[in-house]
Amino acid sequence: MKIPVISFTQPAGVFYLANMKATDVIKIANISWRKYLDDQVPSDSVQREPSPKRIREITAYSETVDASFPTPILLALKEGTYQYDEDQNVLEIPNDQKIADVVDGQHRILGLTNSSAVDKFELAVIFIFDATDDQKALIFATVNGKQTKVPASLVFDLFGITEGRSPQKTAHEIAQSLNSSKDSPWYRRLKMLGKKVHSNESITQGMFVNTLLPLISKNPQRDRNRIKTGIPPERDDALVFNKYFCDKEDSTILKILLNIFSSVKLTWPEDWDNPSESILARTVGFVGIMNSIPKMVEAGNQEKSLSIEFFKKIFEDVRRTMAAQNLSFKNVENFPSSGAGPNNLKKLIETSVVAVYGKKNAV
Repeated sequence: MKIPVISFTQPAGVFYLANMKATDVIKIANISWRKYLDDQVPSDSVQREPSPKRIREITAYSETVDASFPTPILLALKEGTYQYDEDQNVLEIPNDQKIADVVDGQHRILGLTNSSAVDKFELAVIFIFDATDDQKALIFATVNGKQTKVPASLVFDLFGITEGRSPQKTAHEIAQSLNSSKDSPWYRRLKMLGKKVHSNESITQGMFVNTLLPLISKNPQRDRNRIKTGIPPERDDALVFNKYFCDKEDSTILKILLNIFSSVKLTWPEDWDNPSESILARTVGFVGIMNSIPKMVEAGNQEKSLSIEFFKKIFEDVRRTMAAQNLSFKNVENFPSSGAGPNNLKKLIETSVVAVYGKKNAV
């Protein structure tokens, strides 16, 4: 195949930028992984073992309506495997041989290989000619070692400027509303872009959204894609906030969360207002409360009330139980930062749901 390219020079050498169909990239891409041989000497390959989870994620993402892979794939060509016409800026390589070593982009290539939408993609490809194994390793390490991971809070914040509805946008807007309303217990308590601005900010927007999303949608990306293509989001009665999202009643989700956390603040005002000393408004307390919401709302629906007073009765019972057992939100041994901490609080709350509202709400 003949490929028009644009050459550009950097301190590391000359690179060649091309536009190729994804199917053609797959045909020529050679992926080999760095492994330790029997004598514990590593092989010459630079690639990490692929992540099956990452491949599945890319495959699923590639089949959405607004999928994009704008960053280039890096391929290295060995001497003798190609011809380059410098006057015409045309690269010629066989189209049926895996002669191009993948320096960066293996997961995109493997994900697209499994994708039903692979024919829809053209990819930016940068070719490196005659690179030594040392040069390929250096480029790989630079590309993958110098990147800064985008904070989850910023990712979710960007959903706020997207058009249309999505679980991510709903969760972002709820977090934003709770953080900006003076009547909210979370007023100026969320690190909206992952960075602390006010002294009492105790959890990130990313943590808030990541914990809320599973209560709204089993597969947020799929539901977002369904909505963009005119298909209603998937209904799931097992998710406590799914009905409200599907019925476009996001304000109800916001109101329930306001009532829950307002009652928490009323029950433990000192703990709530001192996140530096108490876990209640930090990740452990927040996740424990959020994970208990399905049982609380189930009881509230049966009692036909999701008011502050309804939730406060539950948390008052939790407070009495904690006092009887000499438990404190200030004692990290009672609520450790591991998964045990949120789970301990969740069990206390669900036990109080039963104690206050009867056996019909048993866990």
